[in-house]
Amino acid sequence: MKRLELLKELIFKNDSKILFWVFDGVGGLPHPDSGKTELETAHTPNLDAFARSAACGGLEAYGAGIAPGSGPGHLSIFGYPLDDFDLPRGVLEVLGAEKAYLKGEEVHDVALTAQDLAMRGNFATLEQRGDQLVISDRRANNITSDESQRVCRYLSEHLAIEGYEIFVFPGEQHRFAVLIRGENLAGGLTDADPQKSGLPPKFVEAERPEARHSAEIVNSLVRQASEILKGEQKANAVLLRGIGSAPKIPTLGELYGLRCAAIATYPMYKGIARLLGMDILHVPSLSHEDEVKVLEENFDKYDFFYLHIKETDSYAHKRDFDGKVGVLESCDPLFARATALDFDAVVLTGDHCTPAILGDHSWHPIPTALWGKQVLGGGSAAYSERECIRGTLGIRPSRDILALALAEAGRFNKYGA
Repeated sequence: MKRLELLKELIFKNDSKILFWVFDGVGGLPHPDSGKTELETAHTPNLDAFARSAACGGLEAYGAGIAPGSGPGHLSIFGYPLDDFDLPRGVLEVLGAEKAYLKGEEVHDVALTAQDLAMRGNFATLEQRGDQLVISDRRANNITSDESQRVCRYLSEHLAIEGYEIFVFPGEQHRFAVLIRGENLAGGLTDADPQKSGLPPKFVEAERPEARHSAEIVNSLVRQASEILKGEQKANAVLLRGIGSAPKIPTLGELYGLRCAAIATYPMYKGIARLLGMDILHVPSLSHEDEVKVLEENFDKYDFFYLHIKETDSYAHKRDFDGKVGVLESCDPLFARATALDFDAVVLTGDHCTPAILGDHSWHPIPTALWGKQVLGGGSAAYSERECIRGTLGIRPSRDILALALAEAGRFNKYGA
């Protein structure tokens, strides 16, 4: 927090503009057949030319060897020290949701408070095997989004815990989120999710004494959900995880006086942006081209733009190396369009690495390129994992990259005499 307070004191407001282009899960590892990573395999002349003109390096969200989740990874690239802020995934899901159901009625703009308890969830399929109930499918046998929304509404209509309001937020396919509102709620709970099919349902446990009451409330919800949904063929159980309360985080506007806009198509990333005080710009489709059109249309209205590309991560989680390569290649000309706008500083990075050969987040340095009109660049011939770490940024904490971008944009006064 001391560093944030110092940066806030040094900030100098001007008319400069900054772009953060974030490829989710951007970094990879070599394919066993080619010896090349996804970035090294992709034909991306515009990304490579940008890297040659930029200061490049590798970011670490929380130190060497630690693979960050999406929430911590994003907090870190936006300059927040992770030792000071805990961001449960459930909070992000709730913040990014488009709508919710309360007692079966649709509600909008649910304002999350620090006293609420938020969690993300999967609908799952529960079945009897011998004398034991087990989760036969953690994703409710590929339930459709329309079915899931119906189940969310039905569940919210029948859930009842005296003294508490329960909001159910539908997501895509099997995903949803829950917010519990009432007294004496606290984070510090384990997940109610066995993480594998073929295992019996799991209930939460309190990790600290003040969370014991919350554990009782959440476990009551899980039990009620199984009873309410027992007539459903696919979604007859709920798996809850990422349970916690929202921390008090100073916004980017409060810290740096920035007018910030987020261009993202997935709820969780809108949730991160909303938590940090960004305006969420409407993108009419999941198209990356539409994201860039929104950027172009709103360029004059904001100082800072966060543009998020999800699919690099999605394909990597499916271990689809070629799919991830294809996303990078399709975005290459769009990145050129974005950087043709009159930005004073541009950051090309990710929140973490998701190598397709691993199928999960990894601890490797996140390939990053920073361009500004006074940047000290050189050393990197392309935008790739191995080329970026040859650059002048070196390997450094992710939390540094926003401060460097602000400096390149001329937004800091000198420190000291």
